[in-house]
Amino acid sequence: MRSFNLAEAVHKIPSALEDILVRGAYLEHSARALEQSRREQESRLQTMRASQPPFLFLRPKGTREAFLAATNNTTADLEVFDRALALNKRLSDHLRACSEEMLEKWLAAYCEEYQLGLAAARFAEDWENALTRATEQAQAFLKILGTARNMAPAGYDRVREVFSPGTYEAINQAHTLALKVEAEIAATNKIAKEHDSLLGKTVFNDPMPRLEQEPYASVVAQISSLPPMSAQIEFNRVIAAVEDLINREMVILRERMRESTHQQTGRTATYVRNAWNVLHNHAVAHSVEVEHIGAVVEQTERTYMAQSALAAS
Repeated sequence: MRSFNLAEAVHKIPSALEDILVRGAYLEHSARALEQSRREQESRLQTMRASQPPFLFLRPKGTREAFLAATNNTTADLEVFDRALALNKRLSDHLRACSEEMLEKWLAAYCEEYQLGLAAARFAEDWENALTRATEQAQAFLKILGTARNMAPAGYDRVREVFSPGTYEAINQAHTLALKVEAEIAATNKIAKEHDSLLGKTVFNDPMPRLEQEPYASVVAQISSLPPMSAQIEFNRVIAAVEDLINREMVILRERMRESTHQQTGRTATYVRNAWNVLHNHAVAHSVEVEHIGAVVEQTERTYMAQSALAAS
């Protein structure tokens, strides 16, 4: 099943899940009837109280007792309805929790869309690891860039128009690290691409930002052939870009990733809840025989009230 579809699901869900859903539908019909009866009883009580004779305490004893008995009986009936509704709610909540758990397991096994939503959780760890590696490489790159920039003017041979051997070595190291930074950025963006591709056509669609892919290595390689002043400009430009990568881009992506992970958990829970609502509403509309409501509700109470969690409620 590509995505949750009622027409398919009603014929495929396990019989145990179907049984609980149908019992829940009977409980809802019973609750509606109880609420209606309670409203009618409440209305009768209000009418009786409104019709109370003035100075009731001065009325004959028989009149007083008849009126008080009638109001007390009506009040007692309201309490019976309240207890029945409270029990109905506890039982309905219990059955819903059981059936949602069963439904979640079934969706995880047979619903491709829900499976994709669950699979999205693995991207969080991949992103965290990728961003950690990218940050470490970028920080190392930033450090060697600063070293090379500081060495370049002092060691420049203006006659031969070359930097010192130490400067070239620092630039070479920076070039190597630039390649690693670019590779880590590409790896991080690949995770985002896979994430978006996986979820793009599902209800879990949640596009993720990408890190800017800058040509750090080629710029660093060109610095070797530049005069000191131009080299300083390029060093400063690359350093600023890497600082922005670390302090802004990666922070934004990490925060967005964590927000997405948190929302993803909520979306999978909502998916199950919505699927349950669809099945429940279908059962309420099509699976209840009015003449059997009382018998089914009584049998459901006997079966599930024995369970300690509900009995202790």
